[in-house]
Amino acid sequence: MTPIELATRRRVTGLTSAEFARLFVTLERKIGGESAHWDADDVESWEIIGPPVTADQHIIDTLGAANEFVATLAKRLYRTITPAKEGTVVTVFPDDETFWADQPDFGGIPHALWNIAALQAIEWVKNESGVICTLDARAPLV
Repeated sequence: MTPIELATRRRVTGLTSAEFARLFVTLERKIGGESAHWDADDVESWEIIGPPVTADQHIIDTLGAANEFVATLAKRLYRTITPAKEGTVVTVFPDDETFWADQPDFGGIPHALWNIAALQAIEWVKNESGVICTLDARAPLV
């Protein structure tokens, strides 16, 4: 994977470098038999010089998992809010800690993916029915 391909694919997911690194380590605990322990600085350097060859498939798998998570969750949220009425509100989250406290089953998954799925779901409602739903951010825990 080239540096620009990685940077572009990461940006398409809506994740920051830090969020992608956290998701990567959450999903890919072992790389070549060793514990994965990368952070935002590693991801940012990969976007300049390229990722390690041993991580290439794991990166593709992580990006695919992020996109699949958003698609699946958007469908679930859409089904939950339809049929929607004017004023339907979908909760989004300002940070990972607040998201994980409210949705403990998603621990390790960046809140940005939930927020993207929620936005997608309300866009589908608007396009299908003309009903305008809104996003409402949960107050941060700290």
